[in-house]
Amino acid sequence: MNNVAVLCLVLIAAYGLMSLLLSVVVACTWTAWLAAKPLMSRSLFALRMLPSLGALFLTLSVVLPAFLIKEPNRAAEPVGPLLILMVAYVLVTLGAGCMRGWRAWLATTKLLRDCGTRYTRFSIAGRDVEIIDIPGIMVAALGAWRPRIVAAACVLEACSREEFREVIGHEAAHILTHDNLKLLLLLSSADILAVMPAGKALIARWRAAAEFEADAMATAQDPLRRVTLASALIKVARLSGARRPLAELSMPILVDDVDGRVRRLLAPLPTAHSYLPAKNTAALALLLPFLSVPIYGLIQDWIEMLVAFGR
Repeated sequence: MNNVAVLCLVLIAAYGLMSLLLSVVVACTWTAWLAAKPLMSRSLFALRMLPSLGALFLTLSVVLPAFLIKEPNRAAEPVGPLLILMVAYVLVTLGAGCMRGWRAWLATTKLLRDCGTRYTRFSIAGRDVEIIDIPGIMVAALGAWRPRIVAAACVLEACSREEFREVIGHEAAHILTHDNLKLLLLLSSADILAVMPAGKALIARWRAAAEFEADAMATAQDPLRRVTLASALIKVARLSGARRPLAELSMPILVDDVDGRVRRLLAPLPTAHSYLPAKNTAALALLLPFLSVPIYGLIQDWIEMLVAFGR
């Protein structure tokens, strides 16, 4: 196998191995410590994306230059089964991630199609809202690239104008923070953490944190507006029966913890803490490519063992 092909396989396998290790680290850290911490949505998002994005960063910034600089043999060489196994693992996890994202995309497309093409559009809270006449209860920001705010006519009828304005403000907050796009990335993440309990718990916690933060952004911490949004949540919750699973790319006004959101809106606004030192972590990540230069030889030895193992 020529050197270019070996390099490609090495990079894919290195990504797989590091994403696997980072997934285990995230799962253990979450279970042992972080699950009990009141993390903000951006910290939860970064933690969930760490195995895939962290592995990609390390592969391109550390493994690639080490291989190009220290690779002693430019001739063709055979590869061992361990390397092929790691490449297969990456392809499986990548395919599974793409499938999850594709299913969510299809579910969103179907949901938009079910809403029909006949709707009334008007502007409220600075956003265009599509009012649709459907039997179900829906108020949500739908779509990842160009999200639309869709609301069922019965919700508009059940809420006062002030309440409906706060509801739409909540959905507009999701659009401003690109929550639907973040949800697509979370669902499509190509790592083993996606099938681990910790990975599923991280996405659930991110959803809940994003809802709390959208509530706070929509009401601008104004006590009267918070009470108005809480009233709207109660009214919409009474309209809805059993809630269906959130399989599509949407951030609906109703999530499982409606009671918790109402209590939070009616109580003094708590201060959310992020226990992840974001700035220090980012600085360390940017320094890693430079700090790894003295150990390029060790990294290349590891690459050679990976390539030759079982050969």
